[in-house]
Amino acid sequence: MSSLLARHSTKIALICLLATGKAYSQDSTKYKRQTDTTSQLGEIIVTASRVAESINDVPSSVTVISRKEVEKQAQINNNLPYILMQKVPGISASEESQNNFAGKLRGRNFLVLIDGVPQSTPLRNGGRDLRTIDVSAIDHVEVINGASSMYGNGAAGGIINYITKKPVKGVPFSSSTYFNNSLNLAKTDGTYGYNISQLFSGEVKKFDYVIQGKMAHSDVVRSADGEVVSPFYGLGETRTYNALVKLGYNINDQHRVEVMGNYYNSIQDSKYIGTPGKFGVSPAIGIPGDTNILGGTPYNKTLNIRYTGTFGKTEASLIAYYDDINSVFEAYNQVFSDHWGTRLNLNTPFSLSRNISLQLIYGFDFLKDHTVQKDMASKLITPDMNMNSIAPYVQSKWVLHHHWILKAGARYENLHFKTGDLTKGNILTQGASNTYNTVVFNAGARFNKLSYLQPFASFSQGFSIGDVGLILRNGVSLNAINVSPVKVNNFEAGISGAWHRLNYELTGYYSSTQKGTTYAETTVPGNYELIQIPQRIYGAEAVLGYKATDWLKLGGLLGYMDGREDTQNNGHYDAKPDNSIISPLKIGANASFSITRRWDLMLQMVNVGSRDVFPKEKYNYGKYPVTGYTLFDLFTSYRLKYVTVNFSVNNLFNANYYPVHSAIRGATSEGRYYVKGSGAVANLGIVVNL
Repeated sequence: MSSLLARHSTKIALICLLATGKAYSQDSTKYKRQTDTTSQLGEIIVTASRVAESINDVPSSVTVISRKEVEKQAQINNNLPYILMQKVPGISASEESQNNFAGKLRGRNFLVLIDGVPQSTPLRNGGRDLRTIDVSAIDHVEVINGASSMYGNGAAGGIINYITKKPVKGVPFSSSTYFNNSLNLAKTDGTYGYNISQLFSGEVKKFDYVIQGKMAHSDVVRSADGEVVSPFYGLGETRTYNALVKLGYNINDQHRVEVMGNYYNSIQDSKYIGTPGKFGVSPAIGIPGDTNILGGTPYNKTLNIRYTGTFGKTEASLIAYYDDINSVFEAYNQVFSDHWGTRLNLNTPFSLSRNISLQLIYGFDFLKDHTVQKDMASKLITPDMNMNSIAPYVQSKWVLHHHWILKAGARYENLHFKTGDLTKGNILTQGASNTYNTVVFNAGARFNKLSYLQPFASFSQGFSIGDVGLILRNGVSLNAINVSPVKVNNFEAGISGAWHRLNYELTGYYSSTQKGTTYAETTVPGNYELIQIPQRIYGAEAVLGYKATDWLKLGGLLGYMDGREDTQNNGHYDAKPDNSIISPLKIGANASFSITRRWDLMLQMVNVGSRDVFPKEKYNYGKYPVTGYTLFDLFTSYRLKYVTVNFSVNNLFNANYYPVHSAIRGATSEGRYYVKGSGAVANLGIVVNL
């Protein structure tokens, strides 16, 4: 088999380089900017402006990963960061671990939401927010690329909103069963894994429901050379459970209530210990041994109650939510974070004249964030951190002569921050409190009359108070540091369109901040200091889709970024940001073949480039050279009346590589993070729809 793949690898590579990461379908003068040409998702998104609207009315770059594409990608690799890497041009490469510590969107931290409920823990970044729900519970994903002023703390790089599964309308009962088996092809010993999920949904008169459950187990991960990858923060030997319940009731045509609860658990229990890695020489591998490694997410509990209604011309949405997450870092320490909040959103349209209409979107958010880091004996590592946020906002949407879309808005944020006492050694640091305020703005324009040429431009500010716990855990008082919100100014401009069989989007962006964040390992392995300096990041993204024939769809995506920073804080941007901020050039591609009416085949490729911009004497966190790599995936499915059979190979050609995160950490923490990526993994599964 390997010799056959090798003989045809060049031909397959040439096909894949034309392939699609985000594609479009034409509809009169409108088209759909989304990642699946065959999707029936439509043009409606809710994340960008907090109301349902056509994606053609959004004057900024938005990526929508449809339900069909989410389910297809999950059959190849069900790790959500890997799926996002394949489909979002500006997101960092997957770390292939429990964490997304170095995960960035356009070089900045992003805010993760589940149905609009925040999952990120910016007060003490646990790096687990991308893995707070299982992919089997997700209907589709909406990604706002670039700083957003609409959702508050943590959205300096953008927003990733996981929209959970929706009920099948018009039928009282439907069932979908998913079963998948996986095996590493580099060396099969001890690598068998499985996942099974069940979904029930339906609508009975005014009542609708979704009930989902998932359990999965993965065994050891082996690299292309057959070695066991070090289990340190790894995805091997992990059990995962997810349960989603969503109940809705339509009071009448104008009023609806909905309750959603989701529980996620993912714990590693390894029978291996990791060896130290040596950067540029040998990776950290797993060897049999007694260990107390139980890293992962013991729980993420998300609950929200949502009311939507219409009062005259005004549409109202009120959400009350609760989220509680516990992240364990090996057997060393853990982060606890819970969020309570409400969100009131009102939407009122006005017709000002025959050619001018106005839509006002306004409301307020309230959030109570409690976060603390403890060791495994529940001793404080950081003080208790409590942040209360009250934020009124208003957004205006003007439609001029039917095709000019103008938007402008502002959000006022009032943050009250309070910390408890912390004893470090014999030194007591007393708790403190302070209040911070900030205002962020956004404005944008889009012209959508021509299907083949739709220009847009926007300016938006995002903000974050940063990873405060990383500083406070060193026994520093809140009053000794400046944790006021850090603003990021984001400018972007682009064009998009659909012409005959071709669809495209080209975007350029520039973002700046006075307090960009970077890290460096101290003389004590595993300890890091935080450095904040002025930073500028700029880049370009391209997305192409081409329907070559009725049976072949091609396309591609590209993400490029670079930047400068002012290391002396004197106005001279004299250095490049490190590799934890700037992602290497990324090229993604796929080709979809309809072999018969029932049989489909898809090939996809992602190429992560190299980046080597620092001299050896400056090697530290983020400054080791990134070597780059190319991965190919194969997916095929055959549909019967009620059953679909799926087969895929992740890392089709068994590439031997180091993920970007291995190079970012390099020789820090005694090389524990310097691991290879997974070798080729075959997946065989069935889906039964009743």
